[in-house]
Amino acid sequence: MALELGCGEGQKSLWLARQGLLCTAIDISERQLDYARSDAKAEKLSVDFRNQSIESFSASEASYDLVTSSHAFEFVECPFRLIQRVANWLKPGGTFVLSTVHPVYNGDWVETEAEGTNEPICGRLLTNYFNPVDDVREQPEGHGTPIASRAYPVSAWFRAFRTAGLIVEHLEEPPAVRTPAYASDDWMDAFEECSAIPTTLILVGRKP
Repeated sequence: MALELGCGEGQKSLWLARQGLLCTAIDISERQLDYARSDAKAEKLSVDFRNQSIESFSASEASYDLVTSSHAFEFVECPFRLIQRVANWLKPGGTFVLSTVHPVYNGDWVETEAEGTNEPICGRLLTNYFNPVDDVREQPEGHGTPIASRAYPVSAWFRAFRTAGLIVEHLEEPPAVRTPAYASDDWMDAFEECSAIPTTLILVGRKP
């Protein structure tokens, strides 16, 4: 059995269902889930899509072989506490795959000129690696207050996994990719700068 936390349009859960896994997928956006359910119906796939927040979800201990989450934990108020709950939901030998924003990516944009030329240089400046700035996202007009994407040092995520009793088997720091699923025009304009730094942190933990 598999669980996806913050599934969005459900692409990952649908892929897991194609592999024969029984999947539960939760997301706070009913609109995103409508797309997910429509795709599942079109492919005749069975996924248990639920409209609720990650923080409100609960499960019996040792329920899942796999828990996965992609770019949702940075919006959780207490992500490290949630990792402990995830560890409790895993069966012995189960795996937790977490993708989250890399702290370097939450730096501020800087623009300067190359020394001795008039060529512009753009990049990221992180004034304090151990306390990265929040990436505040404005909501569409009339749809609530802004939300913040919070980044944490790589060591803090690693420590949270180990504190929860998970063995970290893989840690990856991939750069940006050319065609991300949810990219704005501004982000794509800055692709060259983003491709020079890790934008995502991926940890794979296993419960003994």
